[in-house]
Amino acid sequence: MFIKSLTIKNFRCFGKGTDEKGTTINLNNGLTAFIGRNGSGKTAILEALNFLIGSDYLPTKINEKDFNSDAKDIKDEIVIEGETEKPFFATLDVRSNTNQLETIIIPCNKIKLTIKRREKPEKVLDDPFIINKYVLPIVGDIDESIFEEDEKARKASRIDQIKEGYTVFYKLKDGQERNAKVISYQLTYNPNRLTKCPKSYYLSKDRDDDVAGNYSLIAKILTDLHWKYKKKQAGGENTISCEYNTLAGSLRGIVDEKSILINRINEKVKAICCDDKNFQIDFIDIDQPYKSAFVAKKEGKKLLLPDNLGSGFNILIAYALFAYVADQEKIPIVLIIDEPELHMHSDWQKKMYEVFTKQTDLQFVYSTQSENFISLKNWKQIRSISDFQVFPKKEILQEQITATDGQNGTRADYLDDYATKNLHISTILRENLELFFAKKCVLVEGPSEKYGLPKLLKLSSCDVDNFSVSIIPAWGKTKIKNYQMICKVFGIDYFTIYDNDKAEDDEPTNENTAIENNAENGKKTRFSTSFEAKLGVTGESKFQKLVKKIDEITDTNSLDQEIKTCLSNLKTFIES
Repeated sequence: MFIKSLTIKNFRCFGKGTDEKGTTINLNNGLTAFIGRNGSGKTAILEALNFLIGSDYLPTKINEKDFNSDAKDIKDEIVIEGETEKPFFATLDVRSNTNQLETIIIPCNKIKLTIKRREKPEKVLDDPFIINKYVLPIVGDIDESIFEEDEKARKASRIDQIKEGYTVFYKLKDGQERNAKVISYQLTYNPNRLTKCPKSYYLSKDRDDDVAGNYSLIAKILTDLHWKYKKKQAGGENTISCEYNTLAGSLRGIVDEKSILINRINEKVKAICCDDKNFQIDFIDIDQPYKSAFVAKKEGKKLLLPDNLGSGFNILIAYALFAYVADQEKIPIVLIIDEPELHMHSDWQKKMYEVFTKQTDLQFVYSTQSENFISLKNWKQIRSISDFQVFPKKEILQEQITATDGQNGTRADYLDDYATKNLHISTILRENLELFFAKKCVLVEGPSEKYGLPKLLKLSSCDVDNFSVSIIPAWGKTKIKNYQMICKVFGIDYFTIYDNDKAEDDEPTNENTAIENNAENGKKTRFSTSFEAKLGVTGESKFQKLVKKIDEITDTNSLDQEIKTCLSNLKTFIES
């Protein structure tokens, strides 16, 4: 983990917060997956993090729409602050209390970005916003063990905060202590002055921009290869000249065995350009052999460029480029990806998620709307966004509950237990992860309710297809409480429907009580017998009988009163 928390205030959909301090989001070690409906704020979080530790030129990125709708006053500013898991270090030139000019190293653990509107232009073409980004030192006594050996600079031993900035205390080799004032402007974010400070690479939804074009990531990589090539060639003979002449001759020979066409063009140019007899048409730039390089996929005897490969390949290529660059960096890297599943086949999505989970050298922060990029085995990696709040919340995770077997523990303990026992495979089925991506969900016992309720609701003038609602079959009453737990922890609005009947061989006697206790206030229905029985379906092959029964119903007038009450309550829940 490189960035452990991110605080956002007055940025896009995130306002001042209930305590005027904004919204704080804890990031996970390894992966953090943000899920939520369109417009919930997933991309805002990713871009806030990238603005904070990325290398984008912010004046070209910021506009008035980035301010929250409630931040209307000229004094309302955007604040984005990130706290690091481990300290990073700023090297500063200061004047000590003995008037000596010295270089000191101070440990920091926060980066802060502020953006405010300019009250009036001071000169022509001024930027409309004042943007400041700076680092914040660790205040208090400093443990010397956090520093690496460095004889050239003094290491801070204590840092006190004062009105003008900070007072930094440090020791000389002979043990003598000095101090220096560090004014806030000296802490302006400057990567050249920082070591071990995290940096981000952002893979946005515009994947194509990173695999083609003059300003793409591949172009930057090729420029770096040019530089390395020229560095090795300095003072020596160009090693590809002979190979190039052979290649050029071969290419000319394929088109024209005597090279008549190209030679004649060269001669015509030389005749006009009398001052330069060395002109000739060439195939590649010998000094920049990578200039004409391109990403391609070989298919038989053909080379297919990215434009011919499809968006799915572009995403893979872009990810590979970013992973390569991150691998070359000597600083902590946070890889930010907006919806990695775009245009990718389901099989590729699963493999990419597996690659993400096995990566140990990078911190991944991404948004997703695919169940292939989350797993309840790794529930701690998931952040659900609802009504501009981020779940799970610490207070909910720490709530004490009692299981049906009498065991006590926190909600976090039980989620850990699900993961340890691989209940994400046997209980919380992958297809039911759609509950994370719906605005509301209805928890039911099995397939009968999943098939029947939408059709009966439609007869009640409530078409479920017009709402973001998922009907989730738990495949057994004993599993409903597990889904209720997931919904409660991740802030998912849910309605519970269950039967009062009890199978003696597979249900604890207090299972109904557990479901009742975990249901949201007023958002539950309990049938006195069973859903199927209330529809007059009994005996063997109940599901097939129920399907036929449901398909024959043309109105809800003749339904059992408990079914009618359930439909009325569901309609209110869905449409509210």
